[in-house]
Amino acid sequence: MPIVTVHWSSPIDDNQKQQLIDTMTDTIQRVTGTPKDRVYVFFRYYQAGDVSNPGCPVVQINWTAQPERNDANKSQLIKQIGRHLATYPSVNSEKTVVIINDTPPESAGVGGISRAVKPD
Repeated sequence: MPIVTVHWSSPIDDNQKQQLIDTMTDTIQRVTGTPKDRVYVFFRYYQAGDVSNPGCPVVQINWTAQPERNDANKSQLIKQIGRHLATYPSVNSEKTVVIINDTPPESAGVGGISRAVKPD
């Protein structure tokens, strides 16, 4: 149940935004084996004047801690997402941020059922 929030302040059109959302979903599925329909991506756009570092996207991934979401896979996600973000012309790739937060399964749920009870 990864929940991905992309904080963005560079010019982007609807097709590029959808490509970015699809890339997040595909990358998480490929690296961790999480089914695509279990990956939730939210895109937040900010005007350049509303952020301290325009052109420096921040990607936050919140998910329940599971064995396949280990340090090696987190490192791969950070690398692959960073590479993809760097393909956008107005993104400062040196300041791109990816943050991954592990939530204990008992602290999250889907459809009213705790992930500790139903982990997949």
